[in-house]
Amino acid sequence: MNRDDLCYEPTTSLARLIRAGEVSPTQAVDAYLDRIAHVDPQVHSYLHVAADHARRSARRAEQALAERRQLGPLHGVPVAVKDLFDTVGMPTTCGSPRILGGNVSSRTATAVERLEQAGAVLLGKLHMTEFAFISHHPDTRSAQNPWKLDRSPGGSSSGSAVATAAGLASATLGSDTAASIRLPAAWCGAVGLKPTWGRVSRDGVFPLAASFDHVGPITRTVADAALLLHCIAGPDPRDPSTRRQAVPPAEPAPRDDFKGVRIGWDEEFVTMGVFPEVVTAARAARERMEALGATIVPVELPDVESIVTIFADVFDVEMRAAHAGLYPARAEDYGPLTRHALAHFATRDPLVHVEGAILARAFRQRIDRLFDDVDVVLCPVGALPAPPQVDEQVIIEIFGQDHRNIIRLTRLTSIWDLAATPAIALPWGFDGDGLPLAVQLVTRVGTDEALLSIAARLEVEAPDRGRRPPLA
Repeated sequence: MNRDDLCYEPTTSLARLIRAGEVSPTQAVDAYLDRIAHVDPQVHSYLHVAADHARRSARRAEQALAERRQLGPLHGVPVAVKDLFDTVGMPTTCGSPRILGGNVSSRTATAVERLEQAGAVLLGKLHMTEFAFISHHPDTRSAQNPWKLDRSPGGSSSGSAVATAAGLASATLGSDTAASIRLPAAWCGAVGLKPTWGRVSRDGVFPLAASFDHVGPITRTVADAALLLHCIAGPDPRDPSTRRQAVPPAEPAPRDDFKGVRIGWDEEFVTMGVFPEVVTAARAARERMEALGATIVPVELPDVESIVTIFADVFDVEMRAAHAGLYPARAEDYGPLTRHALAHFATRDPLVHVEGAILARAFRQRIDRLFDDVDVVLCPVGALPAPPQVDEQVIIEIFGQDHRNIIRLTRLTSIWDLAATPAIALPWGFDGDGLPLAVQLVTRVGTDEALLSIAARLEVEAPDRGRRPPLA
């Protein structure tokens, strides 16, 4: 197996090869580090490559194999994490080099710790928009979409999606508050899983808006996402918000068809303001599920403006609170858009958070009742394929007058962060320009296992599986 093929091997397969002794952890790490050195200068997915750390970890994994000791289901598998996860001995800058450029944590985030306890080898820290907001800090080179370098990779987990899609890590971790796992995954042609809120610990993860923040994997297959979730999920005393729910299985439950599966479909939600090719992809996925026995159930999802109001009332106050020790004291060190947003959020009455939180609970109950009638909702991830990269000033002009436009733009995804449900972005072919398309599946809170089972079966039907970005 050549270097590039090894770097595109699914995580589940690579883990088996390492356990069988067909690939050594050192070989895997060296292949990835070599590819990072050659390819990452094109796409800028990494902020910090921990080469020495990775090689030491690989040697320890190799020694364990020689002693017939299994470290866990990810034994020797090279992974990387978004740069808002604390990691001992590595910088954690949250994509904000002026404010956190010298920040090295004395402890490791629970999710990363669990990856390493499962035997994974940490390659480094991945690029992201500043503090997981909208844009990359101007002092850093933005991450680039590996399918077309002039197109956006999405945010905020930009580096996580790029590294996975470009074969620069076997799997990655990201975080999702309004779209930040699923949209980058969709635009870069990867699988992006947002688990149920609280299924994965947020300990050691810098918050964007704590009550909406989800931690989850970006991978190349649904089986890989299931394996990563198995390794990182579960209650954590360091994060009281984690759910007291059993760790999900390492593999999706197999299914031959979709008989008995009720698919919720909201025609207006799927089509309103959505590019025709994106709608066509969602319809094609629906037709394949229906052909395999699923029943289509018309549903009516909440209107956009009700989502926007509730989301913004909570988000604005929580983001401002997350930066209480940094803003306004370090205001000039923020990038323009993050600084602009924090100044706007500072004018909001904190009491709106109380009303917003009450409405959010009612909203979640409404969505939970929806799943009495359907097993899964099918819809697009984003309204369009990856758009052209734009500079900071253009973004400010789009969002600067009304930050609620962010929620309107991400209405197909932010609704599910507000609802706390599990949701997955699944690659579904390409548009006429060769850019990835994707569909989104959503299930009831706490039913991540059912979501992964349905997604794994639908993945088999996806067109153009296995195509790689055109990188040298």
